[in-house]
Amino acid sequence: MASKKYDLIALQADREDWIDIPEEIIAEKYRDIYKKRKMAIDMYIDGCKMADIEERTFVKHSNLPRLLERCLCKNEKNIQIGYAGLIPRKRLDSKFQDKHSGQLFRQLLISYPDLVPFLKGNYFGIAPYTTERVMNIRTLHEKFLRKCKDLEISDDEYPFNTESQGYYSLYRYIKKIASENIELASNRESKESKQKLMSTGIGKKYMQNPIAPFNAVQVDGHVIDIIYTTQVRMPDGTIQPMTAHRCWLFAVIDVATRCIIGYSTSQEMNYNQFDVLRAFQNAILPHQMIDFKIPGFSYPPNGGFPSTAIPEVQYALFDMVMLDNAKAHLSKNVRNKALNIINCTLNYGSVATPETRGIIERFFGTLETKGFHRLPMTTDSHINGIKRRNPEYKAVKYDVTYDDILEVLEQLIVQYNNSPHESLYNNTPLQEMERKIKEYGMVPTIASERKIKEVKKLMYHTVTRRVRGGSKNGKRPYISFMNAQYRNDLLASSNIYLGKEITLLINPDDVSTVEAFTADGTALGTLRANGERGQKSHSLKSRQAINQYAKQNRLDNQTISTPITAYEQELERRAPYSKRDRTKADILRREEGKQTLAEQHKQYQKEPDPAIDTDQKTNIEKTMLSAEDVKHMSAEDMWKYIKGVN
Repeated sequence: MASKKYDLIALQADREDWIDIPEEIIAEKYRDIYKKRKMAIDMYIDGCKMADIEERTFVKHSNLPRLLERCLCKNEKNIQIGYAGLIPRKRLDSKFQDKHSGQLFRQLLISYPDLVPFLKGNYFGIAPYTTERVMNIRTLHEKFLRKCKDLEISDDEYPFNTESQGYYSLYRYIKKIASENIELASNRESKESKQKLMSTGIGKKYMQNPIAPFNAVQVDGHVIDIIYTTQVRMPDGTIQPMTAHRCWLFAVIDVATRCIIGYSTSQEMNYNQFDVLRAFQNAILPHQMIDFKIPGFSYPPNGGFPSTAIPEVQYALFDMVMLDNAKAHLSKNVRNKALNIINCTLNYGSVATPETRGIIERFFGTLETKGFHRLPMTTDSHINGIKRRNPEYKAVKYDVTYDDILEVLEQLIVQYNNSPHESLYNNTPLQEMERKIKEYGMVPTIASERKIKEVKKLMYHTVTRRVRGGSKNGKRPYISFMNAQYRNDLLASSNIYLGKEITLLINPDDVSTVEAFTADGTALGTLRANGERGQKSHSLKSRQAINQYAKQNRLDNQTISTPITAYEQELERRAPYSKRDRTKADILRREEGKQTLAEQHKQYQKEPDPAIDTDQKTNIEKTMLSAEDVKHMSAEDMWKYIKGVN
């Protein structure tokens, strides 16, 4: 037995140094095998029973020593290659082959004819086989194996006696079925085809009604009907608040309990795929509370979110995501991350059936009517709304900042999660979730430690670049990405990687650095951009804007040493005349972690007398309003008090 050969304590110590391999660098046809192998090795190192390992991963215990030896192999630097050794077809000292037989799969279907409608029904979302409208091959394969167990197929018979357990034969069979069933295939893959099907009366509306928390969540983006300001340096040198673009909210709501489990916001003109993934990430990881600056704002004892009120749902994974066909939702990156990391299914709903996302739409309505529409700087939902009375002037008058918006939004969501709902028999969403989990045992799937690490990098994506440079052209080896050269000591000190393709793991929130991997999974470490691009934190979106600015102004990428500063100065110059430019300037300031213009100006002011500070603090404390006082204030009076406007 493998347990007698290896020291688990030593293996656990070794594993700490193993690098997690981004699944994107692994060929798609091998990803499922890699994931199962990785889970099996982790379970073995954690001391799990062999039977449990086989049951959850379908990896035979007899294969574990071979796979573990691959992980323990060392590279040219005498470092264990770790998880990279689990990548199928990765060249080591031995040759490994994965044999699959389509003939055996066909014979299986002949011997067990019930498998044919079972596979079709699940893949195309046909009741009573499944309630999932779009099932991925990975999930179908798992259900296929369970069905084979139910049919009493033994472990030494096909498909259990092969390494992939019939995965590839199943994949080819399903693709063949899809090509022979155009209508059903179009319903799964094509928005246009789904529209046509709905118009001819073909297809079914969403009828599912999940009762367990995290079975299904609805997600969507919503522009907040309120204007905020950012500080602008005027031509005369004075600093003035001026209006910026309205911001976006992207929320995740649990269908069964009406609980908002996470959200993200964006200052951009529209939300993108990374805002979607950030919301997913925030919905899974424990909620990060903010330090309220607005008087009267505070968290209730339960914290206002499922992860703060119910410890059992921290790091909970949802099973299904319901969303519409917005461009950001259809992103390949969003689909892949949802399927492969969160392990959920995506339901894009039927055309012309907004009721499939009615719960989150009602939440947005509640958020506006009971929250933002009551504030004096609201834009209302309609351009001719009665509340839309010079909101730009009022936003400037009360100096409503983006931080103010975030605090108000946080407070409104906390109140929503703690407010009784008629549809929940007058329970609050948090009470309903707690009742179902603690009284009825509806505990969701909780992410493992390894899965949590993956969720923390949910927004990351990969690109492939070729190593350039070398002694011939007088440049140390480097990677070029978005008009910047990236390198580290390892890459720059050797020519062995010249001309080879390298996979870069990109954090869209900060592209000053990237993580690099070779095609076989070898980690090259962190590469830093040259010059200012590697010294200042900035997002992928900002880098794109900086490059566009340089292109429009014919700035030579090689001669301009401070492209971020030049772009920032140009935005500041244009800010008094352009709402878009001052919004971009505020975004860039936040990414760099800079102070506001007013805060920067204060640094050059004389430090106030401590005695005066104490007196001022005493006066503030005397005039501090209680939550009850704030409750009875009008929206306009509240903002006057907050901003000190007479």
